[in-house]
Amino acid sequence: MSIDPKIQNVYCVGRNFVEHAKELNNEVPKKPLFFQKSNACVNSEKIIKIPLHKDIDYEVEIVLLIGRAGKPNSDKEARKFIRGYSVGLDLTDRKLQTKLKSEGLPWFSSKSFEGSAVVNDEFIKQCPEEFFLKINNVDKQIGSTNDMIFSFEKIVLSLSEIISFKEGDIIFTGTPQGVGTLKNGDRIEMGFSKKNSFKYTVKYSEY
Repeated sequence: MSIDPKIQNVYCVGRNFVEHAKELNNEVPKKPLFFQKSNACVNSEKIIKIPLHKDIDYEVEIVLLIGRAGKPNSDKEARKFIRGYSVGLDLTDRKLQTKLKSEGLPWFSSKSFEGSAVVNDEFIKQCPEEFFLKINNVDKQIGSTNDMIFSFEKIVLSLSEIISFKEGDIIFTGTPQGVGTLKNGDRIEMGFSKKNSFKYTVKYSEY
């Protein structure tokens, strides 16, 4: 059964897979590392627009839909805050992100640009263990919830220590290894399985 929500805030978890942290030469975190995209970044269309003069990286992730407002008090209660699951792309201007990090500045402009939170807004109620990303019919990323450093419950509980949830908030939960750069005309397929996957096309945009 799918859920078609009104998306509110967009939260993201960085470095939630050991091998992904290593491929970008980052330290493996001891607690969830959070950042945020603006609501204006959400793209639930079948066309993925990327800036013409920038190199934009893809990062496939499981996306949680928060189904109630407030703060959970335990892992068990945190699980009840999760209303559904989908798969999305956290798009990243990697060159800009690297530059900002080297200067000790926030990542915001490298993560929060128009269309940078690609998500299929038909959320399902049970989360499969594995998810994937294909580009032009070639496997690029394959992830498993078993390889996450921080569980969904830990993510929700930790984030609630910082903010109170609104119904309709979504959380990108981290990407496995294999990130790379999108190109004009790329054909994207991502999802939990062949029966539960979604297809997109990448197009350059002048914005």
